[in-house]
Amino acid sequence: MPFNAVNENSVNEEKTGRGYTKWLYHTGDRMEPSIMIRHWGPETNIPVHSHPFNEMFYVLDGEIEIGGTVYTTGACIYIPKGVAYGPTKAPKGGRVLRYAESARASRETAPGTSTNG
Repeated sequence: MPFNAVNENSVNEEKTGRGYTKWLYHTGDRMEPSIMIRHWGPETNIPVHSHPFNEMFYVLDGEIEIGGTVYTTGACIYIPKGVAYGPTKAPKGGRVLRYAESARASRETAPGTSTNG
């Protein structure tokens, strides 16, 4: 598979369920990872939830709050699959780089091994 490179400035921002998103890598296939920049405003209030995949947030600017803890610019948050987190808010607004692992990779049982899937 060839690598993918994109400049944030060449990607259109889309209104999504909670805020705005710039898709940096997204095939629409849940078996592939996705990388995006999310912009959350003061109205953001995402309830406690979990995902069947690992994910990572890197705060680009502003600040976000997850479960009452405030994360500012430069913070990197890793959330393992199945771990409930939230509520997620951005009282002052914030932008995060989000990496969501693929469903395929989430089924790995140990580094370098996976279940047939």
